[in-house]
Formats: sequence, structure tokens, C-alpha cells
Amino acid sequence: MNIVTTPKNPTRIELEPSTEKMTVLSPVGYPPKVARKTAAPRLESLDGKTIYLVDCRFDDSIELLKEVAAWFAAHMPAVKTKIVSLSATYQKDDPKTWSEIKANGDAAIIGVGHCSNCAPAVTTHAITLETTYGVPTIALHTDKFDKVVASVAKVAGLPEAPRAFVPQPVMGKTAAELVAYVNGNDPITGRPVMQEIVGALVTALDGARYDDHGGR
Repeated sequence: MNIVTTPKNPTRIELEPSTEKMTVLSPVGYPPKVARKTAAPRLESLDGKTIYLVDCRFDDSIELLKEVAAWFAAHMPAVKTKIVSLSATYQKDDPKTWSEIKANGDAAIIGVGHCSNCAPAVTTHAITLETTYGVPTIALHTDKFDKVVASVAKVAGLPEAPRAFVPQPVMGKTAAELVAYVNGNDPITGRPVMQEIVGALVTALDGARYDDHGGR
């Protein structure tokens, strides 16, 4: 085995002054250029309207959306809901589904952003529906990803993009536990989850309301 030791009397190297100039680059970098986007007009009321509940195909997302649909059936029966799943995985844009929602729906709820990859994807899809297809949309996430979601929304040009949060996790929870999520409070804002969802579809967006809750 080779043993490396430090010399007792290391040699000192004297360097001659140099007039040569060096170019040093900042490791900080530059912030991305952000193109400001405009959200879709909000609805005056949800009565008689059709809301698409879009499953991002992450584990058990659709189970939570089923409970959201059940809430509307029980508390706002004049609202029609339709659950659809993305055509492919959440990593891909889905113009076919977006076009269907624009043609046949009035608003959308998309979720669930439940991991460090799907939360940004869900945010991006929601903003696409809002700004490209003109559909009032709110994204539904678990609370561990609120700051990630805020960052993605800001860079995407719509920092006030509506979002609501439920506790982590959704995957593996019983129907009763998911019902409790839907009937409970948003763990980030402290307001009822369904109040956040309904309000986001019928109330003019206000980016300031997100600034008081850890970047929301």
C-alpha cells in the first residue's frame, strides 16, 4: 500500500507578477426572459357550466378528482363535471384534450401535481389552457410543491396562475381520506379547498393573494 505524506519543508514557489489579463465569468448567470401572459376571463357563475376535471395520470390523481366531482354533485348540482385523462403522460403537451375542453367545456381543474416533475407539468398545462385556449383553469397540487409551482408560474409568465393545495400524499389514500382533503382547508392558505377552486374560476385573478403564503 502506498502512503502519501506531506513534506516537512514544502518548497515555496514565487510567481512573477503578470500583466496578462484574464476574463472571469460570473457563476450567478442571468434570469430568464419572461413573456407576460394574460389569463382567460373568469366566469360570472358556474351554474349550468361544464367543468372538465383533467387527470394528469399521476398515481391516484383521478381518485382525488372523483371526490371533487362528488363535491360539486352534492353542493353545486347545477354544475356539470366531466373527468378526462391526458392522452399521454403528464410530461407531454396535449392539444387534443385542450381543444376538446375549449369546444365543450367552460372551465377546467387539472391535477394532481404530486411530485417534483408532475407539479411543474400540471402548472404548465394549466397555464396553456388559460392563455392559449382561453379556458379558466385552476391547478390542484399537494402542499409540498407550493414554491416549485410558484417559480414555474412566474417563469411561464403568469405568476397569478390559480392553484389550490391538498396535503401530501394523495397516492394510496382511501376514499374517506380524499373526501377529507376535498372538504378540508388548503394547507398553504388555510382557506377551504373548494372555496379556493370555485373562487378561482369566477373571481378576477389577483397575484398579490399568492405573495402572502410562501411565494403563492
